[in-house]
Amino acid sequence: MNQFRAFVQLTSEDRWLLIEAFLIVAICRVRLRARNVEKLRGWAARPGYGTAAVDRLVWAVEVASKRMSGATCLCRALALQRLLAKNGHGSELRIGVEKNDDEFGAHAWLVHGDQVLIGDSQLEKFELLARWAVGADVAASRRKGTV
Repeated sequence: MNQFRAFVQLTSEDRWLLIEAFLIVAICRVRLRARNVEKLRGWAARPGYGTAAVDRLVWAVEVASKRMSGATCLCRALALQRLLAKNGHGSELRIGVEKNDDEFGAHAWLVHGDQVLIGDSQLEKFELLARWAVGADVAASRRKGTV
């Protein structure tokens, strides 16, 4: 009941943004399970005409993914990348790997400009494996020779 009360007390703009974030996180979960990553990447990169601020988009994905089981770091990063692209913001999804003894680990995080928006914990443990830049950050990364 407290979650419902908190939802109702949001501005109408934030309520719609949160609903959209839930839908996008759910779509990412389903598409990742179907292992159709190339289609998912294309969908996440599709530009739009929204005007939501970056901090509100991060907030919406964080809230939605905390309340949805199975929302992995990759799912969260892709969902935020989709919302950022839809609202005219560039980003770069990064995937890293680590090796401890005989076990491998992987992690995804999303960067906007020089700021990590999602997945910033313990990044020093991971060696960068892949980058997927979208929007304005693509041009900047190409100029630096990192794409």
